[in-house]
Amino acid sequence: MDFYTRQAAARRGTRWLVVAFAFSIALVVGALSFLVVLVLGGGAERVTGTTDYLGLAVGAALFWLLVIWGASAFRTMQLRDGGGAVATALGGVRVERNTQDPRLKRLHNIVEEMSIASGVTMPEVYVLEDEAAINAFAAGHSPANAAVAVTRGAVQRLNRDELQGVIAHEFSHILNGDMRLNLRLIGWLFGLMFIALMGRLILRHSSRSRRDKGGAYLLLIGAGLAIIGSIGAFCGRVIQAAVCRRRERLADASAVQFTRNPEGLKGALLQIAGVGQGSRLAQAQTEEVAHMLFASGLKRVFATHPPLAERISALDPRFDVSFLQEIATRAAREPRLEPDLEELTSRMHESRVAVVPAAVAASVGNATAADMTEAAAVRVEMPIELREFAESTGRARALVLALLLSRGAELRSRQRKMIEAALGPDLGVDSMADIDAAQPTVDSLAADLRLPALLQLFPALRRLPRAERTKLFELVAGIARSDATLDVFEFCLLKLLADSLRAELEARDMHGGLPLTGALPEIGLLFAVVAGHGAVSAIDTRRAYEAGISKVLPRERPEFRAVADWPVALAAALDRLQTLHPFAKRAVLEGLVTTIAHDGMMTQGEVDLLRTLCAVLQLPLPALLGRA
Repeated sequence: MDFYTRQAAARRGTRWLVVAFAFSIALVVGALSFLVVLVLGGGAERVTGTTDYLGLAVGAALFWLLVIWGASAFRTMQLRDGGGAVATALGGVRVERNTQDPRLKRLHNIVEEMSIASGVTMPEVYVLEDEAAINAFAAGHSPANAAVAVTRGAVQRLNRDELQGVIAHEFSHILNGDMRLNLRLIGWLFGLMFIALMGRLILRHSSRSRRDKGGAYLLLIGAGLAIIGSIGAFCGRVIQAAVCRRRERLADASAVQFTRNPEGLKGALLQIAGVGQGSRLAQAQTEEVAHMLFASGLKRVFATHPPLAERISALDPRFDVSFLQEIATRAAREPRLEPDLEELTSRMHESRVAVVPAAVAASVGNATAADMTEAAAVRVEMPIELREFAESTGRARALVLALLLSRGAELRSRQRKMIEAALGPDLGVDSMADIDAAQPTVDSLAADLRLPALLQLFPALRRLPRAERTKLFELVAGIARSDATLDVFEFCLLKLLADSLRAELEARDMHGGLPLTGALPEIGLLFAVVAGHGAVSAIDTRRAYEAGISKVLPRERPEFRAVADWPVALAAALDRLQTLHPFAKRAVLEGLVTTIAHDGMMTQGEVDLLRTLCAVLQLPLPALLGRA
């Protein structure tokens, strides 16, 4: 199943999920309204002689709907900061790039390689220090604010291949858009379970004054709420299990495609089966995040994950499940520590590459072992100083600003004055010293490493308060436009920053349902802008435009028009194109590659532009393009 089919299936699954939750809420609200009518209706009739049962039921239903919605909204707001908030709530500790723990360093390296290979922003990395079980999860509203968390047990017991299999599994959740649904599930489940929590609190309070008439009344209400709330909890667990099982199978299959090493993931599952703690977590919040985990985090009737034997058999059909426990116990006893050897691979730095448009479109969201090899080489080639700048928010900001400074003396001087005027406590930088210190690192970056390096800075930049993010973006935009023009890399940097740091990030879905015919002007503008980059003449620009857009819209397509102030126009068009249906995005991408490579080749600037457009359209482009 390719990326676009998975995204279309996810959209259908989300609609089913909304219907299931609506039914569950209706069931709970109906039962609660009946309880209110039963308790209050008879009392009111004895006092007044008459009762409006219908009005009482409607009022009760509205009240309980408001309570459930308010509880869900409150829990969702708690998670607005993305995956890091979930990991921290479960006791997670952020893993820094410069950690001296060899196992944590290995973990960070694997996540970094996966990020480069899959073409998504580097997520934050956390370790659940107090968890001896083997488990992991990925959380966030989108790839731009994701976090990957791994238990200390997984870090300690798994070798590199096994840990890579687990991380590849979690990255498939990032690529498939499962994380956003998972966070929604947490909010919705909390709303359903909140009634049971209310009932338990009332029961606890009523037990202290059970002899009073009021205490007995509270006891009755608390028992009713607890019983009815358990209905909501039951429905929530059924939905959790139904949603999770299918996605876990798909994530296992995607992980194997990613690493081309089913033995790694199989070994991790065997370790879970062979150790006493297994994958069960000790945290009290495990229930509400059970659907997000790599393996079952607790025992319950409606399991959130397929059985280990079933998952292992899918990875290795020849595996005899009757010997699972024996094999797993033997595997768990084997020594697990291994040196974290860095293979200093080298790669070709080509200024132009040949590509196949259909292969590029097909590669989206489907990184392979070859992409992992390329990513490992890219990570090794990154200047070691980059790790230091990517750790702190202040130094990460300094590196972003250094990336924009002009090489021309006059313009550079003007840009430095702009920075000096903006620097201060509000921005978190007190002098130009950090920017000057970042300049050698920027100068040492090869052209094809600038964009991957920028993506490594986002975890630090996302930790800025939102007001400071806005100020940083305004300063970056001012510097980029200080020469009254905007080159391709400056546009890429600005657009990626805007999409990764903007406050509205969590409110955006990965894909919409808009057909190609619903965005004809925006598609025409996009192709006109892209055709103008890399073309040497007006004739070449028009030919490139026609070559690409005819693939997308073979019958009815907008006429070519030159675009004035293309950065502003393109940014507005992309906001509309983000809502395209996944299959429509595939058609657009294939046409874009045809336009960019109408001469059969792509320059580094064109590659950067394509990667930025894919990032904005939520089409994760792997490290290696579909080359000829």
